[in-house]
Amino acid sequence: MGEQELSKIIARIEKLEKVVFSNASTKKRKGKKQTISIGNVDFSLDQRAFAKRYAASRSGPKKFTILLAYLVGGKVDKNVELSNIKKRWNKMKSLLGKFNMFYPNDAKTKGWVTSKAYGSYSLTNEWKNVL
Repeated sequence: MGEQELSKIIARIEKLEKVVFSNASTKKRKGKKQTISIGNVDFSLDQRAFAKRYAASRSGPKKFTILLAYLVGGKVDKNVELSNIKKRWNKMKSLLGKFNMFYPNDAKTKGWVTSKAYGSYSLTNEWKNVL
C-alpha cells in the first residue's frame, strides 16, 4: 500500500468520524460556532462549573432554563420549586447576574419550560434548543 493510498484512507476515516460524531446542536461562543450534542451535556459537573460551561454567556431566560435542566438532570416533566431555583441562582450571581422574574416567564413563553403548578417549573422537550 502506497503513501498516497494511505493518505486517502485517513482522509476518508476523518470525514466519516466528522459525520458520525457531529450529531449535535450548535451554540455560539466568542463569535465562533461550537457544536455540543445533547448527549454530551455533563450533568455530573459541580453546579458552578455547569453554569459556567453552559449558561454564563447566554440570555437570562436561557440561563434559567439551563439551571433548571441542571437541577432536574435534563429530565422533562420533573418539577422544581421556583424558590429552590432562585436560591441556587443567587449562589452564582457572579456567573449568572441578578435574578429577574422576567426570565422564567420568557422561558415559558418560548416553550422551554412549563409551570403546571403555581411556583414550580419543569422542562419541556424544547429546552434542548437553548443549547
